[in-house]
Amino acid sequence: MLISWNWISDFVDLNGIDPEAAAERLTMAGLEVAAITKLCPDALSRVVSAQITAMKPHPEADKLSLCQVTDGQDEFTIVCGASNMKAGDFVALAPLKTRLPNGMTIKKAKIRGVVSIGMLCSAAEMGLEDESAGIMILPENSPLGKPVIDLLALQDTILEFEITPNRGDCLSVIGVARELAAIYKRKFTLPEITLSESSQKSSDMAAITISDADLCPRYVGRVVKDVVLGESPLWLKARLKAAGVRPISNVVDVSNYVMLETGQPLHAFDLDLLQGARIDVRRAGDNLKFVTLDEIERTIDPDTLMICDGKEPVAIAGIMGGLNSEINAATRNVMIESAFFQPASIRRSARILNLGTEASYRFERGVDSQATGRAADRAAELLQQLAQGKVAAGAIDICPQPRQMPEISFRPAKANALLGLDLDLEAIKDILQRLEISIVSETDDALVVTPPAWRFDIEREVDLIEEVARLFGYDRVPVTAAVLRSPEVLDAPEVIALNRVRETVLTFGYSEAVNYSFIDPKSVSGLNFAAESRFFDFVRLKNPISSEMAVMRTSLLPGLLTNLNDNLRVNVKNIRLFEIGRTFYAEAGRKQPAEELFLSAVACGRRYREHFSSPGDLIDFFDLKGVLEELAATLGLALEFAAADFYPCLTPGRAAMIKLGDLNLGSVGQLHHQAAQAYDLDQEVYVFELSLTPLLELAAETSVTYQGLARFPAVYRDLAFLVDSSLAAADLLDYMRHQHKLLTAVEVFDLFQGDTLPAGKKSLAFRLTFQDMNKTLTDKKVNAIIAKLISGVESTFQGEVR
Repeated sequence: MLISWNWISDFVDLNGIDPEAAAERLTMAGLEVAAITKLCPDALSRVVSAQITAMKPHPEADKLSLCQVTDGQDEFTIVCGASNMKAGDFVALAPLKTRLPNGMTIKKAKIRGVVSIGMLCSAAEMGLEDESAGIMILPENSPLGKPVIDLLALQDTILEFEITPNRGDCLSVIGVARELAAIYKRKFTLPEITLSESSQKSSDMAAITISDADLCPRYVGRVVKDVVLGESPLWLKARLKAAGVRPISNVVDVSNYVMLETGQPLHAFDLDLLQGARIDVRRAGDNLKFVTLDEIERTIDPDTLMICDGKEPVAIAGIMGGLNSEINAATRNVMIESAFFQPASIRRSARILNLGTEASYRFERGVDSQATGRAADRAAELLQQLAQGKVAAGAIDICPQPRQMPEISFRPAKANALLGLDLDLEAIKDILQRLEISIVSETDDALVVTPPAWRFDIEREVDLIEEVARLFGYDRVPVTAAVLRSPEVLDAPEVIALNRVRETVLTFGYSEAVNYSFIDPKSVSGLNFAAESRFFDFVRLKNPISSEMAVMRTSLLPGLLTNLNDNLRVNVKNIRLFEIGRTFYAEAGRKQPAEELFLSAVACGRRYREHFSSPGDLIDFFDLKGVLEELAATLGLALEFAAADFYPCLTPGRAAMIKLGDLNLGSVGQLHHQAAQAYDLDQEVYVFELSLTPLLELAAETSVTYQGLARFPAVYRDLAFLVDSSLAAADLLDYMRHQHKLLTAVEVFDLFQGDTLPAGKKSLAFRLTFQDMNKTLTDKKVNAIIAKLISGVESTFQGEVR
């Protein structure tokens, strides 16, 4: 937001205050000044006011004039090609050697035989307008020889603010002026509005009703007749342009000017285009089509507040007017709208319509409901001055629900304790009064105060304490070291277990992702889950941020796969991501959704960091399986894997269901090419999703036991079995691990399938580790156990030792 320093001075005395110093004070008070810009170039200080004393046609050119010009001290003969001036006019004179903003340097020139000394400037040549029809004509009786930028108050400093959402009251010149007055302890003054009203009343010329007072507690209308549309004066256009607003016409410019000055958005209707000369403020009621001022047809939601005439809608309340009642070249009679709309209603409608305007930006944050009448009066005053309008007597002020400001109890001792200050009561009362916070009553230890109507952000005692800190100065609040104490309550066992899960996954080189709990329902469809599965039991949001965040997530995979795609698009190829988060499912008969904690991970690319000494192997199924096994071991548990009932988005033969006893905890495997295609992934991706809730519950109940290192050597033997191709290695492992207590470890180290083996057969080789903690094992003892193992495998699995 751009604010003119000169404009602020209309409301508070700025003498002796440097704009840069003020910007620093404002920033420290919570109103960040992002930039400071000088409005007019220094070169324009050479352009001065002058008067044409005589004028005659150029003897050698029909379209040129010879002007005798004086600046109060010297006289100049100037050849001019404009035609909008006459003898006696006051004009802007650029003397010799003046360098204008467009790069032109004024030199003595001979034009068609006549020497021209200087130049009469247009507003465009001075950089004040984009284009001009003629030279600039100054106000009558302007003092001669005075720099034009001083005469028209064009020498200015522009402050660019970054206003936080809670300070809608500062989205105006008056709002910033109030802050400066409070900071510098100067008087804030609202100039008196002077109106010359006609005998005809506004209420006799128009009617206003509010059908939905819950969304519009106050609506003020003023009628101004017989306006003459034209250009705004230079000073008004200069202020609008300084604020980043394009001047259009005097009537429209007045509406924008008052909004920038007061923070109250206005709208000007052509009164003659309002059917029945009436206004009704009501909800749309039905889905309807409406053409706004930007000539776009929009579909209006039934709950959107509309401004209607006696026949149809004429504006979207607080957002944008309609094409059917806009100010045009034929407009003569104007209805000024100044209203207070509920911020939540405007925010909702603007989001649904995807239509943000300067008006909606202010209404969403809240405007001063007690200043709507003054804003309408100010607009009427300017229309009277600038458009020759005749202001009808009185305003039509409909206020069915006056806004009541809260009374807040404020304890000075609490403020001092929280801020680490020792302010006395009088100092605190002075700060509150400078902010125009009214003190309703006072006791020994507390004040009861009421915030001004423009401060929507002051609701509680802590808000008042913040105001004291702002005005006292954040930089003056003493800095004290934090007192660190040991926690009185230890983390719950489930929390400790969850931290161990996170640390374990991190040690495998995975980075943690944190995604929104809201997802696009279409993203789940790409994972090929059955339509009747829990993954489609969505919890839908009533007011989603967008269609891509319309439901609560039922799986963490969509978010992680999107993260994966984002990384691959920027040429990051080796990726390992995990997320710990809750999923949500709607349950019939329950108001609240069911929640479950999950751990999910995605990985692709190289197994090891790229280096000349590292092999170029790619991540596969067993990498993720290893992470899961280590995670379970960390928690004192053992997971099992079954090649059935895994997620349908995984590739058969490279996927497994994750089990803990009889519980199905999730799935692990390679993402199926169809699912990968749905997420625009063009390389092998491996994923797992694991329900953490049962793991954490069991881990919390599992005690950690320790045993000493073995003092006797282990014995290692290798066994290979010829078995059916359909037999899972896991079945053999599970069988052998439970056959003898001295068999402490069994691992698969080789799988062989080929033409040299019988059809339908494969060879599985196992490494067996035997260990006795109390003595050295003999070959006789180990051989006896092996013989029993071989016999068991042959009888149970019809295997054949090789």
